[in-house]
Amino acid sequence: MSSSFTLYASARKYILDGTIDLLTDPIKVALVTSDYTPDVAHDVLADVMASPDPEVVAVASPDNGYTDGGETLTGKTVTSTDSPSAGKFDAEDLTWSALTATFRYGIMYAEKSVGSPAIVNPLIGYILFDTTPVDIVMTGLDFTIPWSPSGILTN
Repeated sequence: MSSSFTLYASARKYILDGTIDLLTDPIKVALVTSDYTPDVAHDVLADVMASPDPEVVAVASPDNGYTDGGETLTGKTVTSTDSPSAGKFDAEDLTWSALTATFRYGIMYAEKSVGSPAIVNPLIGYILFDTTPVDIVMTGLDFTIPWSPSGILTN
């Protein structure tokens, strides 16, 4: 299984103008089904969750290991190097425990509302988990997103 990460077109602007602060904002990854058709022109999470809502359904009983809105990144860092000149955003690998779900994409976004008019839950990027592409089917197993040793985002 190979995966790919694609930035939404507005993500660079949101990061550069301060709409998204990668260190202080809660950065989350939501899992969505193949009902979602990726579009780099999407700006906010509501664009992704348009009808029909493609997010994996959180089941209260029995617990399927998923929480609405996804999981929050922990251990976030932003670093830079002089030679070669580069910046990197990284975090600890993200794990869902005992996940029972079928999904194809992970949607990374900042959980926040900012500005007037409000920008609610601005998007950063999406992960296509299997570039074949096929759905990922989990049945009570842990699912981990192992970020690249190069980081989640680099410039």
